[in-house]
Amino acid sequence: MKNIVLIIVLYLVAMPTYGQTCVGEPGRVKWEMWRGIYADNFSELTALEYFPKRPDIIQTLYSLNAPNNFDENFGAKISGFIKVPVSDSVTFNITGNSKVEFYLSPTQQPAQMVLRASISSSTGETEHTRFTSQTTQKFWLVQGQYYYFELRYVESTSTDHCKLFWKNSFVSPINWNIITAAYINDVGCKPAACPARGTPCNDNNFNTTQDKADGHCNCIGIPTHANSCIGERGSIKRYRYDNRAGSTLTDLYGDPNYPAMPATSMQLSILGIKSELLTNSGNLFQGYITVPVSGNYKFNVTGDDQTKIFISSDSNPANKNSNTATVTAWTNTTEHSKYVTQSTGNIFLNAGQFYFIELNHKQGTGNSHFNVYWQTPFHETGVWKRIPSFYTYDYTCTLACVPQGTLCDDGNPFTNNDAFNNNCNCVGTPCSGPDCNSPLANYIPYEKCGLTDQLDNNPSNNWLSCQTSAHPIPSLSLSDTTHWIKYDLGERHQLLTSQIWNYNVQGQTANGFQNVRIDYSEDNTSWTHLGTYNWPLATGDSGYGGFIGPDFGSIHARYIVVTSLDGVATCRGLGKVAFKAVFCPVSGTACDDNNHLTINDTFDGACECKGQSILDNECDVPTLTLGNVTLNTEVYSAIDYVTSISQINTEHTVGMVAGKGIELNPGFKTTGDVVFVATIDPCNANRPELPIRKVNDLAKINKETESLTIVPVAGTDLVDIHYVITKPGMINLHVVDKNQKYSLVNYEHLNQGHFVKRLRTKKLSDVSPLVTLITTENSLRHRLKPVSKD
Repeated sequence: MKNIVLIIVLYLVAMPTYGQTCVGEPGRVKWEMWRGIYADNFSELTALEYFPKRPDIIQTLYSLNAPNNFDENFGAKISGFIKVPVSDSVTFNITGNSKVEFYLSPTQQPAQMVLRASISSSTGETEHTRFTSQTTQKFWLVQGQYYYFELRYVESTSTDHCKLFWKNSFVSPINWNIITAAYINDVGCKPAACPARGTPCNDNNFNTTQDKADGHCNCIGIPTHANSCIGERGSIKRYRYDNRAGSTLTDLYGDPNYPAMPATSMQLSILGIKSELLTNSGNLFQGYITVPVSGNYKFNVTGDDQTKIFISSDSNPANKNSNTATVTAWTNTTEHSKYVTQSTGNIFLNAGQFYFIELNHKQGTGNSHFNVYWQTPFHETGVWKRIPSFYTYDYTCTLACVPQGTLCDDGNPFTNNDAFNNNCNCVGTPCSGPDCNSPLANYIPYEKCGLTDQLDNNPSNNWLSCQTSAHPIPSLSLSDTTHWIKYDLGERHQLLTSQIWNYNVQGQTANGFQNVRIDYSEDNTSWTHLGTYNWPLATGDSGYGGFIGPDFGSIHARYIVVTSLDGVATCRGLGKVAFKAVFCPVSGTACDDNNHLTINDTFDGACECKGQSILDNECDVPTLTLGNVTLNTEVYSAIDYVTSISQINTEHTVGMVAGKGIELNPGFKTTGDVVFVATIDPCNANRPELPIRKVNDLAKINKETESLTIVPVAGTDLVDIHYVITKPGMINLHVVDKNQKYSLVNYEHLNQGHFVKRLRTKKLSDVSPLVTLITTENSLRHRLKPVSKD
């Protein structure tokens, strides 16, 4: 039996946004900082789960001057009270990097504060006139009266600062002066901090176990259940599908690899991803959510491009259409109201209950992102907050199986070299050494293949040239010899931006590269001059963050030479150089886009590997008759009919596409190691589709009758599930494996026709599991034949 004595005291405390109203210590204020914003927007700051209650860093200030150049990608707040020694007319001014807002209340009450000044882009530390909005109107402040204020700012990269100045009769009516300790007071009467997330507690619910504090003065446990699909607590598993053109969810749903064969997956800490440069991709998340407080909740989705969330009325995925929200085209990451469909209405959720939640996302070209937000009874009213993994559970009834060896992220910051194993699980190599997985070790996990923003001042972490040599580009006519470094990227790349860490050894930073020349080449013979630059020296600190280097402007290169134009009397060195680049072979280079429905894959001028779809009708001839010949990799198409008695060559991919029908007569033959797809693609959108008339090796796929056909891929654990539907509508295709149901299709088909879903059978336990297709017309069943799983 649970002990419930303390729960009423600890977890039913109201947490108003501005409970603090009393004046604290004079001569000081608090600077509070929150890490992890995606961009320098205030909507990013307010979306952080713990803003404004639980900052990551707190410092005491004795003037309204924030710490300079503190960090990257953060938001901060200075709050307190201003009091003037004499009644006077006062004007305020703010400077900062990169966006700043100044709020001032006409009274001591924080709830009455109003935005008085703002900066939409960076200013210098004493640049007072860049924006008219950075200076307030004059305010009459009364002697002895306390006025509550907040100074907020957000920062992405590069330097950061924030200052509040004023003009008045008692300091200076002419010059801007930073407000100092004599005129400020800290905030007092703050409520006690909530127990830290993860602290054991008691939620007063006999139907939950492993109760933990959520960090918002709530206690939440795991509801007891018999649902085998509910997996690990704290899991948000993102599945990603690559090389699928189009920007709509219909394009994603039509991908044969969706949902069972993602390109990769990773564990997320919040239900969303920040913007990433990834084209023609899609994403799937399926899981469960629980809430610590019963009440009304609203959900909101943003994304680029089309994005949709489903929130079931209970734990049953079949009820997922109970509540939905959709981005019909694209939004920015915190653009919450671009479409009326982006938000749900109020949904009453009960504590101690599971609710199924799903996200579908499809992106075409350009950057890609998706994010899910909520408004809850335990956050500030009307503020969208990102959903953390603390409230989510994995959905284990997903058949997704990523190829062995594919890189992934297992969600554990203390493992390395994460990759999928032969059992379709993402696992990493645990760290080693004493206390390697202890928070006390101060281990900071960085994004794999991402840039770290700090460099130690250990000489072994820096490169130093103390002997000059002949330059690798003889045509430059540089005098004598010099210091230089040449980078070989191994293959041709499209170079975008760079980050530079100069030579960072304490007491020796003057050995860094200062006057610098950069040249690049594709072939190591013909060179192009990018530019000449003046680089700042390093700081010599152990946490040196470097600086933004040259923008390469999407040029193509394999080789880059960085040359010091400084004097050669001393050694010259660099700490680290990082390039943001995209693998980009010459247009026309053969490749593999990992899509079995394309052929003749080559790189295009945009550095993307693309192939010719075997599903598209070129509409060149009325009819095409293929006699007794051997067919190699090609698409054979006709406006009306394709007829064949041919044999497909070993290990080749052949597509037959017609507007009316495809007839495969006796003599047509395929073997198990070819890919053959027959599809109807009318040349006139108004012309009705006619059936594929005969198919031998693919059983009987008929456009006039609904069908379900299973085609194993010989020598592998793969199977293709072909299904034909004659009417648009809601379609369910699932696999039943030892009474465990895995859903492959659970959405509305907008078109009739022939469709394919491909899956790996490694995750299946049954020797011959049952495949079921439920359409608006029929319910069809077919058992999988045993396939190789080696």
